[in-house]
Amino acid sequence: MTLHRIISLLLPLVVCSGLAMADGPGPGELERRGIVAMKTGAYQQAEDIFAELVEARPESFVGHYNLAAAHSMQGELEPAIDAMSKAIGLGFSDRLQLLRDRDLEQLRSTEFFDELMEQWGAVIEQRRLSDVTALKGLIRKGLEARTDTDYRLEMLSAHDETATDQAHDELHMIADWAQDELFSELKTFDLKDSPWVIVVLPDRTGFSRWAVETFGPGVRGSISGVGGAYEHMERRLVAQDLGATLRHEFIHVLHWRDMNRLGQVHAPWVQEGLASLIEDYDLQDDSPVPVASWRTNIVKRLLDARRLPSIEELTWVSMEAFTGNRPLSQYAQARALMLWLYETDRLRPFYAHYRDTIRDDPTGYQSILAVTGLEPDGLEAEYHDWVRGLKRVPETGGDLSATLGIEIENGTGDGVVVKWLPSGARARTGLRLGSVITHVNGRPTRDLFELIRVLGDYRSGETVTLHHRRGTVHATSEVRLLGR
Repeated sequence: MTLHRIISLLLPLVVCSGLAMADGPGPGELERRGIVAMKTGAYQQAEDIFAELVEARPESFVGHYNLAAAHSMQGELEPAIDAMSKAIGLGFSDRLQLLRDRDLEQLRSTEFFDELMEQWGAVIEQRRLSDVTALKGLIRKGLEARTDTDYRLEMLSAHDETATDQAHDELHMIADWAQDELFSELKTFDLKDSPWVIVVLPDRTGFSRWAVETFGPGVRGSISGVGGAYEHMERRLVAQDLGATLRHEFIHVLHWRDMNRLGQVHAPWVQEGLASLIEDYDLQDDSPVPVASWRTNIVKRLLDARRLPSIEELTWVSMEAFTGNRPLSQYAQARALMLWLYETDRLRPFYAHYRDTIRDDPTGYQSILAVTGLEPDGLEAEYHDWVRGLKRVPETGGDLSATLGIEIENGTGDGVVVKWLPSGARARTGLRLGSVITHVNGRPTRDLFELIRVLGDYRSGETVTLHHRRGTVHATSEVRLLGR
């Protein structure tokens, strides 16, 4: 009966919108109050609060899951089973949490729970099918779909076949790198009971719809500034470009899998620093090598102005402050620190040490001291010397010594678009108005920042191979770079 009960409740994944709430505490505050009540043993009070949360957000599994926990702690097993069935029907899919959560101890003693564990694979499969069906609605036409059983990914793309294949191959390459460099135990971790992650690469219309539904109508005027997100509770990744955003959010997918395996949540600078690290890379032996970027330029400027916070200060920043208080600076600092650890062969030992000692130091600062063998003053001195030695990466066309001799702008996610060609440039470059440049010498150039960084490695007179497309027709051409 358990499987039929849950499948009958399975609903397509719902995007929780930022709609205005009635007067009173919002969902976040209700959840916080309910958790406080649970921790103090006020289970009836917690039940009442979580019932209110369910009423406020009936489409979210969060309230139902917590309501099940409150019932379980009071020995109210039938209501607990009912609430948990609804939570799973609405998208809750973390088997390890079900097995670990102390508040569910009594629920775990039921026949319902035993049957649920036995049939978990079927529940996850139904969840995958339901979510894929729902999220296809973000892509109006030209859907390209890929199923990746190795990493349990479903990719839904509005890009053409070639671009979608390239994105899929790049995610595989990044996953291989991340598991070699960081999440080594994921290589042998059996994913068969883990939920699938749906990767959605919509067109501009679909992305705008998702952004408004996710962040609220206030985002309409700044959608270009929203690259995408990985929503871990829903196991959903949405990105409007195939470059830095997709790479960043995909590392979050892998990192959350590792944190789930460990039963941990890592510090904000660790989460965002690792995700940002792979945004910009070069290839060496077909493997990505993180490199300096516009983000490290920010850190160089902060250091030059004597405004760079200490490493210890960065490690203490909360997620709310990290994303809300000068976020560009926070992300830049986190990426630079991770790049330093990586380039000095300390990233792998840092992550292992932090993972093993997180109970003693959730910030990760003591792990940095441990793997470097430095005292705080020495740590800052070595790090600052490294920052000073970083090359400044070109950020605008005016920073380049060699150019393509054309005008370009950001495209629709897979490259930059040609907006102007001077006389003779069409024959010289093989490009036309509207052509989309996706790679230079095999290096991805998915946005202007990336193209400018890549072109910064070449000089006037050098010849490069451009990979470009017009519509769905992909081509290459050899182009001699011009001086400014």
